[in-house]
Amino acid sequence: MLALTPLLWAFLPLTIASTLPTINTTALTPWQLTALSTSSPPGMPAVHPYSHLFFTISDPNTITLGTTHFGDAGFPPSAVNCSVWWMSFGDDPRDTGVENACDAMLPGVRGKWTFTVVEGRDPTRGVTTDVGLRIGLEEAVSLETGGVVSVRFEGEVVLSVGEEMAGTCGGSGVCSWGLKGELVPVLVQQRLVGVECVAACDVGSE
Repeated sequence: MLALTPLLWAFLPLTIASTLPTINTTALTPWQLTALSTSSPPGMPAVHPYSHLFFTISDPNTITLGTTHFGDAGFPPSAVNCSVWWMSFGDDPRDTGVENACDAMLPGVRGKWTFTVVEGRDPTRGVTTDVGLRIGLEEAVSLETGGVVSVRFEGEVVLSVGEEMAGTCGGSGVCSWGLKGELVPVLVQQRLVGVECVAACDVGSE
């Protein structure tokens, strides 16, 4: 796996061979965060003490690496729903470093989306009111040569009540927060962080 610095080349080859397809990272449209909500429990007896985070994110890009007899070899747009529950009085998800899997919104969606809850703007605030997300997208495709190219993109976003989020706490103590409607979609700038080529990835003969 190639480890890349945050300063990416404008045209990144999939391996060192000059005849390989390239990804023009400067032409990528940012990911779109179209929904996000958090909730926390009231802390009353006989109530389940779980907090919840949910969001929807999509990649609008179509990245074509080459052609095959079965059609283009590349990565189509995709959209997923992502969520995680945690014990409100247990481990803080910002401290666990757990990578959570997301669920495709439609059957047949390719690409593996994951996310990790990380520090927001203010570590003294709770996750439901100040959340950072490190989001990953891994995709792979078979080429006409029989080789397989896989790539990984990552993007980060921070969202806070009073900035990008708003909501209320009810009389029972349940608090619910979500994205401000006028800010939707929130753009998440992705970066290409890893590329791997297995077997014959030289498509110069196609």
